[in-house]
Amino acid sequence: MTQNMITDAAGTMQVTPHSPNVTIGNGLSSPLPFERITTLRVNEIFYSLQGEGGRAGEASMFIRLQGCKTKHACYEAGIRCDTEFESGTKKTLYDVLEIAQNLAPQCKWLVWTGGEPTDQLTAEIVQYFAMMGYLQAVETSGLNPVPEGIDYIALSPKVAEHVIRKNFPAGNVNELRYVRQPGQAIPEPSIIAEQYYLSPHFDGEGLNAASLQHCISLCLCNPVWRLSVQQHKLWGAR
Repeated sequence: MTQNMITDAAGTMQVTPHSPNVTIGNGLSSPLPFERITTLRVNEIFYSLQGEGGRAGEASMFIRLQGCKTKHACYEAGIRCDTEFESGTKKTLYDVLEIAQNLAPQCKWLVWTGGEPTDQLTAEIVQYFAMMGYLQAVETSGLNPVPEGIDYIALSPKVAEHVIRKNFPAGNVNELRYVRQPGQAIPEPSIIAEQYYLSPHFDGEGLNAASLQHCISLCLCNPVWRLSVQQHKLWGAR
């Protein structure tokens, strides 16, 4: 893949990836744009309000990517994911952009979610959507490092702390959000974040009352932590 230098509105030089030339019907060589050949396995794209964490209540375009390599770790930790992320279809970046703009052209926040979006997300993909005018957040388990260019990192650890420390050696996350159930102690994070949240485990779409009371108690005893509830489920939103 070759690269092309362009100048953005601020006069900063940016590197834009392009594909090699491809041969078309008349035998001539023609470049195919990066956004037309780069694909993602997408589970769904929808427009809604951010339901939890530091950006709760903000209108956002959610791009749920297919697959999650941490699903077995979640099961072992007693976390039952209530999101279907196994299915998906291949879409080019142009397809994703077109869907997002048709759903809500006024929206300027993209939220990469899953599953585990960092299984597929790259710095080049992030840069492409930044050049299209979007701010971007990612919701990650910490399994992989987050690509450069992401504007907001919501890290909800589903892997061991030594993995988190390896993938985020400088911290640099906007929020740490741990799911908690009765009997689980206050987390002992291995990195520093701007905000710290405890999230009660839900039973599907229903809030588990015992988990909620446990998280409230933990927050009251440890005031650096804030309560984060999956409010979108209470609102009846996506």
